[in-house]
Amino acid sequence: MNPHYNLAVNLPLRQTVAERLAASLASFPVGPELLAYPSMEGSLGTREAIAGWMRRRCGHVAVDPRRLVITLGARHALSLALDEACASGDTLLVESSTYHGFRASAEARGVRVGGVGMDAAGMLPAELERMAATTGARCVYLQPTLQNPTTATMPLARRREIAAVAAERDLTIIEGDVYSPLAWYGRDALPPLAELAPERCLHAGGIGKVLGPGLRVGWLLLPDDASHQRAASAIRLATDGLPALFPAIVAGWMADGVADVLLGNLADAMVERNSLARAILGDDLITANGLHAWLPGGDPIGIEASALARGVHLTPSQPLAVGGEHAAGIRLCLGAEEDIGRLEAALRIVAEVR
Repeated sequence: MNPHYNLAVNLPLRQTVAERLAASLASFPVGPELLAYPSMEGSLGTREAIAGWMRRRCGHVAVDPRRLVITLGARHALSLALDEACASGDTLLVESSTYHGFRASAEARGVRVGGVGMDAAGMLPAELERMAATTGARCVYLQPTLQNPTTATMPLARRREIAAVAAERDLTIIEGDVYSPLAWYGRDALPPLAELAPERCLHAGGIGKVLGPGLRVGWLLLPDDASHQRAASAIRLATDGLPALFPAIVAGWMADGVADVLLGNLADAMVERNSLARAILGDDLITANGLHAWLPGGDPIGIEASALARGVHLTPSQPLAVGGEHAAGIRLCLGAEEDIGRLEAALRIVAEVR
């Protein structure tokens, strides 16, 4: 029996998807065109299927597939957006607790990162206004839906306020949006910032948080033809195009409804897992039926060390925090352990050491 438990990595449940993928690979039609150099932005058919998914599952009203580029997961999309919007020495504004992988990408490029204050609904518009004025930043990165790590989802009024500040300050928006299919499953979706400020938004998405990041299928929605051409050129210069097999399979699942069924399975399972986590850890645990929950307060570093000593790997807030105020707490990833019994055992250890 494996004595180590993973509550640190934000993964969806993968066994059912793996079985479906094995069946699809066994029957997928392979022709010579699949082995030629791929289109730099991805095939139009794949982009059309993704555009349909974005409209159906992610809150978009209008998505022009000709403005999409296919990427090696959402992080690649964020990197392309960062290269489009920022240069070394620029300041990038982000939520005060944010996705640490993107912050690391920015800092590796010599981009200064400034944290913007948050509340329970996400980034504060007044703080964004203040930080933009103070730092001279021209770009902001944020996650309006099921924010990582806090699970915050911006209400519509807050989204409009953020878009208004961005317009007033002429800020380019980099929007990370990988959790919205789970957030809006069975609910009316709120529009992403790409709908509210399409002329200034670089919208990065992907399927990894629904079907598994190992597929490496992501996308970037660009605001105009010129930025789309630059993104496609960046892919060409770096790679001569991306592998087309997995994007084609995922696009087929999006078109024929398989992806919707798999999303439904995941959404139902995460409702159960979030309920379990609340029952074990108490009402102060912040959940939104997504892949992760947020346990605020306490001593995150101390809790992480105590949990690790008993075999539970956690992600504390320190690597997720940007200078200034940030929410102290621990992100608990509820999907990495496929076996719900192992998840329960890990959560009980966290409850004992918190």
